Amino acid sequence: MAAVAAMLGVMVFDTLPGLGIGIGVSLLLLLYRSSRPVISELGQLPGNGHFAALDRHGESRRIPGVTVLRVEAGIYFANAESIRSEARAAVAREGVTVVVIDAETVPFVDVSAVRMLDNLAEELEDLGVRLLLAREVGQVRDVLRTAEARTDLRRVYLTVRAAVDVARTGSCLAPSIRSQSSRRRRSGGGRAR
Repeated sequence: MAAVAAMLGVMVFDTLPGLGIGIGVSLLLLLYRSSRPVISELGQLPGNGHFAALDRHGESRRIPGVTVLRVEAGIYFANAESIRSEARAAVAREGVTVVVIDAETVPFVDVSAVRMLDNLAEELEDLGVRLLLAREVGQVRDVLRTAEARTDLRRVYLTVRAAVDVARTGSCLAPSIRSQSSRRRRSGGGRAR
């Protein structure tokens, strides 16, 4: 689409304005696409216990009472509301008591996204639903800590399976990334990455 806009711009207005039109259309498309990230609901695969998108892997199964969502983009001001809406819609299904966000494919978050996650966790808590995070990357962990996210959101589980196990048992005893890094520091094993 951007290439067509650039070509038409060059044909109608000349080279430099046409390239400017192409760049402008490209930036608008980038903003549009990033504001509507792909959010997949995950289910557990039989046998190996891995989690995969329900719509792409017919053999994966929902976990009763738990909704696992994978956000496939950075979370920032332009898409935070869209992600919040998806999570709230997932809770509308009967019997859901926990929402797990698999953050492995989230390369970054900004402060507005942390605020959205805090607000979402509060809203879900009012409905009797817990929000858990699993498999985040270092930058996400750093922003959650420095933006002073809720304590329960800073407790990120190493795997989706660990978060689901916590959801099933109702405890917080499964190892989280934070508890793993604390143990490493105490034992002299260095900083967690």
